[in-house]
This record gives sequence, C-alpha cells and structure tokens, in this order.
Amino acid sequence: MEYIYQEGLQTAPPLLLLHGTGGDEHSLIDLASALSPNSTVLSLRGRVSEAGANRFFRRFAEGQFDLVDLEVQTDYLLAFLIEFSDIHNIALYDWVVVGYSNGANIGAHLLLERMESPNRGIFFHGMSLGKHEADFDLAKKSVWFSAGINDPIVPQEATKALVDAFQMRHGQTDVLWTKQGHQLTYEEVASAKEWLATKGALK
Repeated sequence: MEYIYQEGLQTAPPLLLLHGTGGDEHSLIDLASALSPNSTVLSLRGRVSEAGANRFFRRFAEGQFDLVDLEVQTDYLLAFLIEFSDIHNIALYDWVVVGYSNGANIGAHLLLERMESPNRGIFFHGMSLGKHEADFDLAKKSVWFSAGINDPIVPQEATKALVDAFQMRHGQTDVLWTKQGHQLTYEEVASAKEWLATKGALK
C-alpha cells in the first residue's frame, strides 16, 4: 500500500489520513498539519482505481457502492494498520482516522463494523453506505462529522443516517453543518481542530 509516514511527538494523537476520490497520500498532509502539527501522520493511497482516480473501494456509479469490495478493502486496511502499528509501536486504538468523502466513508465503516479498530474519527463529508451489520457497543468511540447542506454529492439524509448509526450504539458524536457544498472549508478545519484538542486528545 502506498503511503506517507511522518513521525511526530508521542504526546500528540497519531493521525491516519484517508483521501477522497481522485486524491492520493499527499492530499491531506496540509490538513493534518492544520489539525495537529505535532502528530505522527500515516497517509494512505486508496488501492482502487476508477478511470485513473484513486479510491478506497469500488462503486458502480455515483452513490452506488460495491459493498462486497467495501468489506474486502476494509479488512485489508485494518490488517495493514495493525501490522504498521505493531512495527511502529503505536496502539491501534490511539489512531484518529481523518477521512474526506470516500476516505470518510471507509473510515467510518471501519469504526462501525470492526471491533478492533481506532477509537476516534474525524470525517468530512461522509455518508451512510446503507450497511451496518455489527452490533457491538460503540461507547468508547468518539467521532466528529462535518457536512454541507448544499453538498451535491452527499445528501443530508445520508449524513444523518451515518451519525445515527453511531448514536444508536452509544458512540459519542459531534456534527458540524455548514452552508457549503462538498469542499473542505476553514470553518470545518477550525472546528475539527478544536474537537481534536479536547475529545481527541490521548488519554
């Protein structure tokens, strides 16, 4: 798996970066610096190519996801992260998964569907994929979401369904709604940074 690894301070939460469709391992590096400049960073490149655009799992069309491939890619992502964490002596639960769009989708799915997974997530413009089969308690999971009420790609109902999936299993959630579309905004970054400094801090 292609990635960028930047070692930071042990006192800062390590960040796992998952880009959106068409991005790569470089796409969210500046975002990570804005969120927590002292953090260790592991930024991954999605293994799926859609007409040359990197993704973390396949889809058949806009909003029509290959749920079989989603499970395959989620298992691969988790196995990679477990091995990487062991090598670098980082606790799996300490990672903060930072995902945008497609990266937010697989990141949220990881936390929802795999019991052995990071405990915290920052998800920009993620959505429910319509498949939540696990039923283990999420009381130890703390997640921040952002969404745009004018997002042409992610309907408000899809974001609300994702948040509900965490809340129904006792996950701790914070949600920022903006008036913008699908792009990242300064307002979102500032809010996520504030959340990370409090609820996302290492215990």
